Order: sequence, then C-alpha cells, then structure tokens
Amino acid sequence: MQPEHLYIHIPFCKQKCAYCDFVRFTKCESLIPDYINKIALEIKAKVKSKLKSIYIGGGTPNYLDDLQLSKLLSSLQKYRNNQTEFTIECNPEFINAQQVKLFKKFNVNRVSIGAQCINNTILKKYGRKHTITDIERAITLLQTNGICNISLDFIYGFNELRDIDIKKNIDFVVKNKVKHVSFYALEIKPGSLLKTKNYMINENKIDKQLCLIIKTLAAHNYIRYEVSNWCIDEKYESVHNKAYWLSNEWIGIGLGAHGFENGRIYKNVGTVKTWNKIEEDYNLQDYYFQIIMMGLRLQKGLDLRIERNKKAYMFFCDKLKNTTVKNNFLVCNDINLLDSTLIELV
Repeated sequence: MQPEHLYIHIPFCKQKCAYCDFVRFTKCESLIPDYINKIALEIKAKVKSKLKSIYIGGGTPNYLDDLQLSKLLSSLQKYRNNQTEFTIECNPEFINAQQVKLFKKFNVNRVSIGAQCINNTILKKYGRKHTITDIERAITLLQTNGICNISLDFIYGFNELRDIDIKKNIDFVVKNKVKHVSFYALEIKPGSLLKTKNYMINENKIDKQLCLIIKTLAAHNYIRYEVSNWCIDEKYESVHNKAYWLSNEWIGIGLGAHGFENGRIYKNVGTVKTWNKIEEDYNLQDYYFQIIMMGLRLQKGLDLRIERNKKAYMFFCDKLKNTTVKNNFLVCNDINLLDSTLIELV
C-alpha cells in the first residue's frame, strides 16, 4: 500500500542561517522553475491515492514566487481531501496577502512559521532577515483569512538568549493565540556556519532554559505531547510529524528529502537538476531502535498493540530503563531523560 503521508523538500533560500545544515541553496533563482516541474512530475509518478498529510519543508518554500507556488500547490490537489493536514513551512518576511490567498485557494490548512526568537538583535546576528513585526503581521494575515492552525518554531540555547527572552517568546505565542509551538535546542551541525566559527554551546544553560520553557508553557495550559512540541489542544497536534514519531511510512520527494517506504529509509541525493534515492543500510536491530527512539519521544508513548512496536519492545525490553508499560503503551518516565534511556540500547 502507498504511504499516507508525503514530504516535499524545497531547497531554496534567500540567505543561509548560521545554525542551519539542511540541504539549501541561495542565489539559484534560475533553477527554481525546472525544479518545480520535476517535483510535479515526481508527485504524479509516486502518489496514487489520497493522503492524510502533506508537508512542504525546506529551505524556504514560501520564497517561491506566486507562479511557482501555484504550480507546486496545484499539483497536490487531487491527493488531498477535507481531512488532509496540508502544511507549508514559511519565513514570516515572505508572507503577504497574495501568498495567503494562494494558500486558501489550494487548501493549505496549516502553516509552520520559523520565528526562532522574539529578539531582533539575536535574529539579525544569526542570519534571520525578519523582525518581530514581520512575525506578528504574518500571523494576523493568516488568521484573518481563516488559516488559524499556525505553528511557531523557536530555538533556545543561543549564548545571548536570556530567560526574559524565553518568557517573551511564550508571551508572544499566548498573545497571538498560536495553536502549536516547537522549541528546539540549538545544535552545532557539521554543515552549519556556526560550526566553521567553532561556536560553543552551554549545555547547562540549555537544560535550564528547557525547564523554564516547560514550566511557562504549562502555566498557559499548553500540552507537551512530544519532546519539543506543545499545542493548546490535542486537535492541533501535528499529524505529519506524528507519522514520523509513530514510525508510519511516508514518501519523500525532492533533493534532500528523506522517505520511509516498504520498511526502508532513504534519502534523495544529487543536485538541484537531478537526484536519486539512496537507501540507508540498516538491519532489524536498527529498525527496532528507530521505532523505540521515535515512539518514546511522544508523551503518550509507544502503542504495544501494534505488532512492529511490540516486536521492538521485546527486542530491547531487557535493556530499557526509565520506562513503564501503562495500558499497553510503553512510556518514558521522564522524556527529559530520553537520551540516557536510548544510550543504554546502542
């Protein structure tokens, strides 16, 4: 059977952010039209039935112009229905009234905005071109046009980031009635600009800031349903991302996209003009570890009534620590200690 989830990677950006290591290209506008044409053909070739979720990530998908965006979004219409979660990642500075009209026309019903921080000085230092005003304007445009399922992404752990900045981030979320929020700890990735500058992370600061994030969001009644994700109501949990955490299969389209089909994980590698699917080399133990690692990220844990989950649990049960089985779910007793739990399995 065809997977019920689809990820599309758009690897184009106006500029590179200091912390990013995703597959992305700048100053390649002339390559975008052919890339979108190839994506549309690949969608037609690989997707044959309706999808539960469609996720367009990047890069900066909304850096595309209106014509390019229309072609991409229109190519997906026959594979969605009224129950499909249809998400696009956006940089706030590119969101405008005409773009929001396109989102509405082509049934995009969830927008994930890369806010990163509510501090203009920090945004500028790390290569972001938007401001707090841009984020607020984008949210208002979306909400007034009926797109209210909005997620904001934040990064914590910058050396300049203070506790007051964390609180301002959350105050901003509450003030603007944002339904979903993600807080990711800063990581120094091999392909990032920060890596070349030997940027050092303060792990103690990261731990303290996470505690502050958890406490403050809880005070505003946001539900932590996954290690890095919160929502104001369960109906706003990310359907697409939960497919990853639940080890459901998905199709990956575009350069840099990962996919998981027929029990095999793969990545599309090559160039903007041509790419190929390369399967990861992993065995049954790797597969079971993937199931445990992803499932324990969820506050609800891993459903052991599902056969593959049960087999993964039985494979590692003698090594599992900091976990409990409750009502047929394997749960991590403290998801803040998940890393130490997983280390025991490696």
